[in-house]
Amino acid sequence: MKQPFQKISILSCGWLGKPLALELQRRGHAVKGARTSAGGVEELKAAGIEGYVVVLNEVRPEAPDAFWDADVLVVNVPPRNREREVQAHIQEVRALREKLETTAVKKVLFVSSTSVYADVNGEVTETNSVMPDTPNGAALREVEQVLLQSPVFRTTILRFGGLIGYDRVPTAEILQSPRRNNDVPMNVTHRDDAIAIICRLIEEDVWGEVFNACATGHPFRYEYYSAAARAFGLPLPEKQPVAALPFKTVNSDKLKQRLGYTFIYDDPLRIFDVWGKGK
Repeated sequence: MKQPFQKISILSCGWLGKPLALELQRRGHAVKGARTSAGGVEELKAAGIEGYVVVLNEVRPEAPDAFWDADVLVVNVPPRNREREVQAHIQEVRALREKLETTAVKKVLFVSSTSVYADVNGEVTETNSVMPDTPNGAALREVEQVLLQSPVFRTTILRFGGLIGYDRVPTAEILQSPRRNNDVPMNVTHRDDAIAIICRLIEEDVWGEVFNACATGHPFRYEYYSAAARAFGLPLPEKQPVAALPFKTVNSDKLKQRLGYTFIYDDPLRIFDVWGKGK
């Protein structure tokens, strides 16, 4: 059953969070956005979004009380790359959970990633328990559990593939990178789909779940970069010799069945068909 308009806070409002905030506002929800600097907050306010400076740390998140006055919190803060900072991120989320358990927030949507899956040379679903061998992937697995195990609020985990669309497209430099031009299948999610899925989960009150959210199509990297080169009028990348590289393909059937959702960009190569429209 579709939920009435809600108060929603988004941590944080960057490349995904800002357009998400605007779409939720368009749908009638009361939205607050977080950035880590006063300049970022001014950018949100200029776009018509109620903005707050919010900074996570390992002891207690720094934020005005008004930011926590929400029915739903969307957490969209990835771990850092370096191992020490990855461990710091885990502690920051532990501190965030402790704070949330004292606030009005009773529902959390955590934006995770398919990096939580190891490269098993086959398909993975939400039940796959093989641990990834990257620090970021392992950290995300741990952070997911920190939030899911709260006895005070309910959490839904959304595992996106690589986010694409708009200005996140291959550049000329990337197109000529040998490391990327290979026969490994891709797991990607267009930003329009990411936003639509988040809105659907919130409005249909789907909590306590874990979902993959990737396009059904898994083009080889070489196919994807070749399509980009043709769309942008750039030289085709040089295809690398076939090699037995590890891979995974992410299955999102659970999400599609639970929500009755049809991906806007179920074939990632379609992004280049509409490039002139700014997608």
